[in-house]
Amino acid sequence: MMRNIALPRRTRVVSQIFGMLACLLVVNIGAPKAQNLGSGVETSGAQNCSLCDLRYRSYVGANLDASDFHGSYFFNANFSKSSLVGVNFESAFLVLAEFERADLTNANLAKANMGKASMYGATLRGARMIFVDLEEAYLEAAELTSADLTAANMPQVRMPRVFASGALMRSANLKEADLSGENFRGANLEGANLSGANLSNADLSMANLRDANLRGANLTGANFSYSILLNANLTGADAAKATLYGTNMKGAKFIDTNLTGAHIASVIKIGADFCNARLPGGKIGKCKGKPKKTTIKK
Repeated sequence: MMRNIALPRRTRVVSQIFGMLACLLVVNIGAPKAQNLGSGVETSGAQNCSLCDLRYRSYVGANLDASDFHGSYFFNANFSKSSLVGVNFESAFLVLAEFERADLTNANLAKANMGKASMYGATLRGARMIFVDLEEAYLEAAELTSADLTAANMPQVRMPRVFASGALMRSANLKEADLSGENFRGANLEGANLSGANLSNADLSMANLRDANLRGANLTGANFSYSILLNANLTGADAAKATLYGTNMKGAKFIDTNLTGAHIASVIKIGADFCNARLPGGKIGKCKGKPKKTTIKK
């Protein structure tokens, strides 16, 4: 009788064990292979892991060219000195991520959240960064040649000594950003918000700043040679010792702007407003009088 009772119990135990193993096997087969990424330099080759949770992972020195990480979660991940050429990070969460000296040439970072990310010396040549969020990010000495940052959100971003020649930054929000010494030569900043930004000694020659907001910006020593400031707003800006040679400033507002020591020559200034501006030679800009009221005879 004892044997007949024990046998079914053993059978049930064995069945339960096999069932658990089968479940684990199904889970492992269904999990994305790229979930095991993060082994640093040992990781190489293109990976496919969209919508993956890869927070805190380390990819230092890894080669992940042409990988697809669309919508993945990379909070505080480390990509320093890694090769990320052509990688798809669209809509990825990269807050506090490290990209020091990483190569992101032609990468897709559109709509990615890169708040407070560290990108010192990173290469972003030709990167697609439309609607990217780089609030308070650190990009000192990074290269953004021909990168597309249309409508990027970049308030208080730190980008001193960045090379952004030919970059497309239309309607970008660069409020209170540190752009000192930056190379914006030939860049398109049409409609960009640069209010309160630090552009001291920046090269903005041949740049398009049409309708840009430069209220209260630090423009000391900046080079605006042959740039377009059409209808731009420089009210209250400090442009001491700035160079404005061949600049199109038609309709621009220089109200209360400091232009002492500035080099201004061969400019187009039709309709420009220099009310109370401090001009070269100690002169003060004249304010246009209020238009006379006209009465319509009955």
